[in-house]
Parts: sequence; structure tokens; C-alpha cells
Amino acid sequence: MSYYQMQLPVIAAALLASTTVHAVEGDKGLLRLETIVVTASPESEDKQKIEERTLRTHKVVDLAEILSDELVEVQMIRKSGYGNEVSMRGFGQENLKVMLDGGTLEGACGSRKDPSLSHINMLTVQDIQIQQGPFDVTRPGYLGGYVDVITRKPQQAFSGELLGKAGSFDYYSGGFSVTGGGDKVQGLLGFNYSESGQYQDGSGKRLWQVRQGMAAPYSLSGQQSKAFQKDDLWSKLQITPTANQTILLEHTYGKANDILTPRVAFDIEKEITQMSKASWEVRNLGSWSKKLSLSFYRNDVEHNPYQGLRTVAAPKNNIASRVITGGGVQNITDAGFATFTYGLDTLYEDWWADTYNSLNGVKVNDSLIPSVRSLNLGGYLQAEKQFERVTVGAGIRVDSLTQEAHENLQFTKTVTSTNRKTDTLVGGQLSLKYYPTDQITLFGGVGRSYRTPTGTERYLQGSSTFYGNPNLKPTANTELDVGVKFDHKQWKLQVKGFYSELTDFIYQQVSGGVQSYTNIDAYLWGGDIKGSVQLPVDFSLDAGAAWQQGRKKTRPANNYSDNLGQIAPLKTRMALNYNNAEPFGQKDTGLFGTFEWVHSNAATEIDNYAGEKSLGAWDVFNLRLGYRYRFVTLNVGVDNLFDKIYTSANSYEWDVVGGTGANPAIVNEPGRFVYGSLSFKW
Repeated sequence: MSYYQMQLPVIAAALLASTTVHAVEGDKGLLRLETIVVTASPESEDKQKIEERTLRTHKVVDLAEILSDELVEVQMIRKSGYGNEVSMRGFGQENLKVMLDGGTLEGACGSRKDPSLSHINMLTVQDIQIQQGPFDVTRPGYLGGYVDVITRKPQQAFSGELLGKAGSFDYYSGGFSVTGGGDKVQGLLGFNYSESGQYQDGSGKRLWQVRQGMAAPYSLSGQQSKAFQKDDLWSKLQITPTANQTILLEHTYGKANDILTPRVAFDIEKEITQMSKASWEVRNLGSWSKKLSLSFYRNDVEHNPYQGLRTVAAPKNNIASRVITGGGVQNITDAGFATFTYGLDTLYEDWWADTYNSLNGVKVNDSLIPSVRSLNLGGYLQAEKQFERVTVGAGIRVDSLTQEAHENLQFTKTVTSTNRKTDTLVGGQLSLKYYPTDQITLFGGVGRSYRTPTGTERYLQGSSTFYGNPNLKPTANTELDVGVKFDHKQWKLQVKGFYSELTDFIYQQVSGGVQSYTNIDAYLWGGDIKGSVQLPVDFSLDAGAAWQQGRKKTRPANNYSDNLGQIAPLKTRMALNYNNAEPFGQKDTGLFGTFEWVHSNAATEIDNYAGEKSLGAWDVFNLRLGYRYRFVTLNVGVDNLFDKIYTSANSYEWDVVGGTGANPAIVNEPGRFVYGSLSFKW
């Protein structure tokens, strides 16, 4: 019996014996130093509201674009027409955790061609939460923050939505969702299909032209291929046996084909995503439990990169699989003198990938990702106490992660005795809010969190000159946040600043002709300012700016730059909004729209030794308009109104699948993109 098999009964017993569960929206407390993006839910402290109609006004090829468009502190890393990811405050990729309804979600590609957000369909989304900094001990394994996508739940009243979209470069999308039920049982069903041709950047170049003059250029069939095709189907069943109990069963199936990824040497032939979850919640059990819940989830991604659309002498293809199984129990207790949130959670991951010769089907690498199995056990306690004008919070979290490669490390030279590492991590946070007046909030906090090395960073077996480092240490982030918020009737203003001390930060390294990973020490600092003002005649104005800077304290071998990689430059956003439409209902009629200007400074403080390139400053104007008449809504928009050539952000991660080094191709943003959508709700 393996180590993990022996541990599973212990995990199950611990979960069943504990009196804890997954927290529900609305009981987040007042102390987390976070920005919350919420659609169609009430405003509360530290929450930024984006109405559901705002989501619909975007072209919404993927969620990464919405986050980058709506939040000035978020930058998108463009990889292709579909499947992009985001960074926040200099934390991106593995350093910015993505969750689905509180459960960890990751793609299966070692090169991150399928980032987490690409597996979530927009029609399933109820709200998106953005946590900045290490101030939530209830979530495991995140460093600089997390993105938690909360999906829609079944409703008793029969309702639904039909939505169709079309846009430039042969972009089409159509789908529906419907929900309804009785007092005890409610259901939800949805489907969406989307596809797009290859977009053109502001100079008229299509995606396939990114690879011109580089290895693995596109063949004629690749030049004529679509950018992506994707189907998503989801269903949920909700049972409410009593007034204070809810049982929810849910499953999502997604399939994508021929996703072009011109940054690297492989595209994605096929990708299948299956996400399942079961949860049980009980409320108001007495003085010992305000809310008790238990959750179990399984996120399974099968990922198949290939070179069938490229011109290469010996084409290859891969089969990769990443299965994450997790769960937790959590209890919220109002003890009178304080509110306590405490719980246990666990996460088990199995990640493997093999490489084949596409011409004869022969396996050429049977341990590209050598069946890396990771088991994390965590426990936490958080307390919050509100006085008349002061709120104090504190939390502690303990995790134990065991990670092991179950296949031969054929290339790695620095191996551990059993290819197994166990890390015990203790983190926590202390935060404070002070309300000198009803309109002013001062807040600050210090926290410490960790993220452990991924299976590829520790155990990748790409080639004799490209492999992982089993001796990597987890990265620790010790962060200080401070800020002030003004909330008046006609205007709002928030200013935040942060400083992050990064110990054993995981970084890429080339030494002795070998590409691998190492630990360095570094630090980040920066802040953002955001404000809004209500203008006459249904107009309002939003504006914001975000800036961050990163420096190395120690350097990888053969890297002589003090600049930390993947740090976006100053970004500003200003938007003029108009809205005379009433909230959704039978009498809902009106016009709404946004005209926005987004600016980015030039990216000049880069790590050129890690393969980053200087990027020019850019200014982009976007226009979105919508009109709603009763149950029908028409949206039209133009992104990049003046057809500018620009690149949003740097990304220097290596192509794990292709086995190539730094200097990935730079993918420009789309040129002028005109789109429209028509939705019908009932």
C-alpha cells in the first residue's frame, strides 16, 4: 500500500470528525484586505460591485480579459486568442491561485497553455472574488493572493437566459442556462459553444505570423485554422431537506479543440475538462455553530498538445493529465466576544505527461511529468472581533505537504533519496480596521503565506539539459498592507500600499548548460488608487492607477539583473459610464454604456537574462453600449477603437512541453474588435 493510500482513511476520518465547513458568501467578515468583484449581490465592506449586465457588455472570450479590463491592479498575460492568464501586484501564474467555488483549479499543461481561468465558462459565473495579499487563512497554498470564481446556484423560480454573440475575426458564441424547481429540489442546466478565427493585431498580422522566423512555424493548414473551438455543458442539483440545510451536487464538462498557442512550439489538439463538486451546509445549529458545511470536489483536466499545425521535421505530441481532488469541513461560531472560523481541508493531486513521436506513435519520453503526486493536509483558525470603531482580526494556518515523483527521474542529477519531499508550513495574519467616521476607514495588516513548488518545478524530465529541482524549497511571502477608504454619497476613494518580502522565491535558472529552477530572495512593493464620482444625468466617472516594482536580493546563476521578472509597469484606467436602466424586471428599460481609456507605461525595468523584452507604452480606448427593453438586451462594443499595435504584459516562463528555453514569442493584443450580443431572459 502506498503512502497516499495509507493516508486517505486518516483524512476521511478527520473530515468526518471535525465540526467545520466551507464558508458561504456574505460571511467573509470585515477584516480581509481584499477587493471583491461581485455581480448581482449586495454591496458590503471592501467590495467592488460589477453588475451582471456589465459582464455581458464585454466580448468575453475568456475571464482573464474581464478581470484585466475591470480592475486596474490586474494585468493580463496574452498567450493567444483564448486561454490567457492574469497577474496582480507582480504575482502571476503559480503565485496567484485560481479557485472554483473555493476548490483549487489548475490546468494540465506544464507550459501553462491552459491556465486555470480558461476552463471556466462565463455563463456559469455569479461573482468573482479577488483576494490581495496573505490575509485569508481559510484558503491553502496561495502566495500573493487568489481569484475565486463563484458559480450560479439553482433557484426555485423558473428562469433562464438565451445569449448569442458575434464579433470580428469570425468570433461566435451562443448558449443558454435554465433553472427552477420546487420547495425541496431545484435544478440548473446550461450549455455554451464558442469559436473564433485568428485575430489580427493593429498592424494586420494574424496569430500564425507570430511564429514566422522562429522554430515550429505554422504550416498552410495551421495558417488557415481557427483560433479555438469550445463546448461547455454544466448541471446542478440542489436539495433543501429542511429550512436550514442545503445539499448541492454539480458537474461541468468542457471540450476544446485546436487552440492555437503561437507563443510556444505546440498547439492544443484537444482538451477535456471535468469538474465535479458535492457540498452540504447546515445553518444555525445553536450557540456552537452559526454555519457548518462540508465540501468535496474533483477537477480533472486532460490536455493534448501537438504539432499537427506546424512545419517540423519530427512532429511530437503529448498526453497530459492533472487530477485534483480536495475537500474540507469548516465551522463558523459566534462566541459573543468574537467570531471564530476554523476548519480542516485536504488536497490530493496526480499530474503526469508523456511525449510521443506523432509519425509512428512511439513514446519518446515516458516521464515528461513523472506522475507527481501531492498530498496537502491543512488546518486553520481565524478570529474576528468588532468594537465600536475598531475591528481586529487574527488567523493561523498549518499545512503539511508531501510530494513525490512515482516514475524514474531519468535526467535529474540532484535527486533526493526517495524522490519525496515533505514540507510543514505555518502562516497567519493579523489585521486591523479603524473607522474614525462613518465615511472613512483606515486599514492595515501583516500576513505570511506559502506556495509549494509545482510538480514540474521539482520533477520535470524534459531532457538531459532541462529538468526540475527536487530540492526546491517552498516560497514564503511576508507582506505588510496599509490603506484608507473614503465612502461618501456622491464619491468614493481608496488608496492601498503593500510591501512583500519573498523568501526562497522560485525562479528559473540556466547553469552549466542546464535549464532548471532555483530559490532566490526578493521583494515587491507598490500600491493602487481607485475612485469614482457620481455625475449629473445618470453619468458616473471611474478612475484608477496601479503600480508595483520587484527586485532580487539574491540572483540565479548567470543572471546579472536586479529586476524581478514579470512585473507589470504602471497601469491607469479611466471610464465614463452612463446608466438610466432600472434593475432587471418586467419594467426594466433603458440605455447604459462605458467609454474607457486604459494606459500602460513602457516595460523597461525587465529581467533580460530571463528572456524578457522591453515593451512600449500604450493607450487603448474601448466603447461599450447596451439597451434593455423588458426581457431583451442588446449590447454592442468596440475594443481597441483606434486599432493600435500593443502588447499587454511580459511573460517569460519556459516552454516545458517543447523543451525550449527563455525568449518565448511576444503575442500582440487584437486590433480593432467590433462585437455585439443579444440576450433574452425570463
